[in-house]
Order: sequence, then C-alpha cells, then structure tokens
Amino acid sequence: ETYFRARLALLMKPALDSMALRKKSISNLIRLGVNPILAANTQYMQRSTVSLVINLVGLQNAVYGILGFKNDKAGQEILHKVIETAVDIASKKSKDLGVNIIVTMTETDGSERFTTLDGEKYGKSSVQQITDNETYSQGIVFDIDTLSALTGKSAEITECNKISKTLNGSLFIQIAMQKGTQADKIKKIIEKGASITSSFKPVMQVSTCGNCGFKDEKLGDKCPACKSTYII
Repeated sequence: ETYFRARLALLMKPALDSMALRKKSISNLIRLGVNPILAANTQYMQRSTVSLVINLVGLQNAVYGILGFKNDKAGQEILHKVIETAVDIASKKSKDLGVNIIVTMTETDGSERFTTLDGEKYGKSSVQQITDNETYSQGIVFDIDTLSALTGKSAEITECNKISKTLNGSLFIQIAMQKGTQADKIKKIIEKGASITSSFKPVMQVSTCGNCGFKDEKLGDKCPACKSTYII
C-alpha cells in the first residue's frame, strides 16, 4: 500500500508538469491568435482560467483488486489514504506551477480505452481479475434496490460523504436501474437519491428504434411507430 501511494506520487508529478506546459502552450496560441478555429470564429475574447483535472478512474479496482484489500473498513481506509495522497500531491504542485489542480472521481469516456490498453500490456485475464465488466470503476455505483434501503446515516452514504470531503473535486454517484423499470419506481428512487445524496446520475438502458428513433420502455421486437425490427 505504501509503495502504491509512492508510485502514484511519482507518476502524478511529471504528468502534472506536462499538463501545465500544454495548458501554457495552448494559452499562448490563443493569445497570439494563432489558433485558426478561435481566430476565425471568436468575436468577444474573455480572460479566464482552466483548472487541471486528475480523475481517479479505477481506484476501487486498484485497491480491492490489485492490492488485494476487501471492500470493508480496512480497505476503505486504504482507499482514503490513496485519495489523500493524490490531493496532497495536487495541492503542492498547484502552488509550484501556479495552476489550480483538482482531484476527482467522475465519469469519463476513456475508461474502456484504459482496459483495452491494460489488456494489451498485461493480458486480458489480468484485467478480468480486477473488473467484472469492460470498464474500470468511475465514482460510486448503487443499484436501485440497494439505494432504496439506504438512509442518510447508512454506512454507504457516510462513505460517499467522506470521499467527497477528501476530494477537492467532484464525486460521481451513479444509480443503476434495470432495463424496463417502471416510471413510478424511477420517480421514487430519484426522490430518494435527492434526499440522501448531494448529486447523482440515474442510468437505465432504454430500447430505441434504429429507424425512426422511437423510444419506449415497452418497446419489443418491432417498433409500433414504423414497424421496423431494427431495435437497439
């Protein structure tokens, strides 16, 4: 665990240096009007700043998979230590570079790419040992049945609040709903989520007609609007 956090610190420092240099280069191009897209289309220029973002994708996979800790109190303490290390390094580099740096656990489109790259480097079997699907963990996920039984004082919600306070960026909370969940149940779980969490994203697969775009929770093998069988 100590080696893992030290390794994280060693990887973050040059990465942040590179990100800051790239940010400065892009800012200079914009300031000089060299960027062709902005130079041609921007009418009103405003001075603003952009933060550098470190997103801890796959943190649970690393702690509970690679390091071998269980998802219990001891494992969660290790997870918090890793987050604290990342935030500490980000804070120190922020002062050195003069750039605001935030550490988050949020959603990203690159998670599947990470598993593909790791599969090519370490083997697909190694990746499958630490993840049950084709992506790494992104924030915290609750299924609809689990969230229904929780309260604001439940251990799971307390853990979310603790992680959120440790991070200096955002924490992504996802509520996974089964395909075909009824509208009244969706409404109840959204109301429940809003009462015990600060923010969340409800996610449910909805069948869509690939021909006309019709969407419905009861959409079967054939679209009732255009009679197409191309359902995705």
